[in-house]
Amino acid sequence: HKVLMILVNLISNAKYALDEAPAEQRCLTLRLEAPTADRVRIEVRDNGMGIAPELLTRIFQHGFTTRDEGHGFGLHSSALAAQELGGTLTAHSEGPGRGATFTLELPCTAPEAK
Repeated sequence: HKVLMILVNLISNAKYALDEAPAEQRCLTLRLEAPTADRVRIEVRDNGMGIAPELLTRIFQHGFTTRDEGHGFGLHSSALAAQELGGTLTAHSEGPGRGATFTLELPCTAPEAK
């Protein structure tokens, strides 16, 4: 449930970041990989408005938002949920107009054999 909440928030944010771009230029990519046998990594990448370097250090803070209608709880609660699951949530952007990538990394265990 927590993973779904995090992904819905990240995809919603990416969609918002793409709103200003022409429809034919919008690109949202989800990538799933296993960097090690006991970890899973999910990336949500967009080519939208990007994030200024000075904001990258603040975007996970409670109450921080850049949206007029935003409340600043989404990324904060997503980062907390990732920590509760034993993982991390990180953000990367080359700056305004350069898109953003959010990476959720979590531990995984193989299903038990029955």
